[in-house]
Amino acid sequence: MKEETIKRTMTYIMFAGLTLLITAICLAVFAELHNSMGMKGIKIIAALAGGGLILLLPSKIFLTLLLMMNEKK
Repeated sequence: MKEETIKRTMTYIMFAGLTLLITAICLAVFAELHNSMGMKGIKIIAALAGGGLILLLPSKIFLTLLLMMNEKK
């Protein structure tokens, strides 16, 4: 794959992770899912937040390393 394609894909993955994380926060704060559904709601919120963090962090690290390599050139 070309470098530009990888960069674009990682950016999309990062935004998908951020969207999942924001969705988990909104469910916890505004919808109060943990109060209405009990333990099942807490599991849903935790799964969304965990999935968002898993998608968010590696792509940010990769894009940062890519930026640092381009600065040296």
